[in-house]
Amino acid sequence: MKTRNIALTLGGVLALAAATAVSAADAWSETKMKPLMAASLDAGGAHVVSYFQPANGACRLTMMIADRDMETKGGAPTRVQLTVEPGRAAYVDDADGKSSRFTCLYGAEAMNVIRVDRVALSPER
Repeated sequence: MKTRNIALTLGGVLALAAATAVSAADAWSETKMKPLMAASLDAGGAHVVSYFQPANGACRLTMMIADRDMETKGGAPTRVQLTVEPGRAAYVDDADGKSSRFTCLYGAEAMNVIRVDRVALSPER
């Protein structure tokens, strides 16, 4: 039951992240990932190593997130796993106000990842 609640909460967060506006990407270039091909990404004060596997037609994304100062401060990386449906994206926000957008391409044969600025929408008056 607890696992189901965590999955539902994470799904809600991803849905809200997808509903917010995304501005043009900064100088960080788009990376195309193939199954089991690791991608190393700088994300603010953290370093992310990620890969994905096709699973039931979707992209099963695994990320290892480590603080840049981990070697001097100690600690351990955090492992996060998400399932991203084809044609959809998952956003992973970092402390510097930016996000990494992981998009599952149709057929779950590849994923694109790009760093984007996040911009909140303001209500119309």
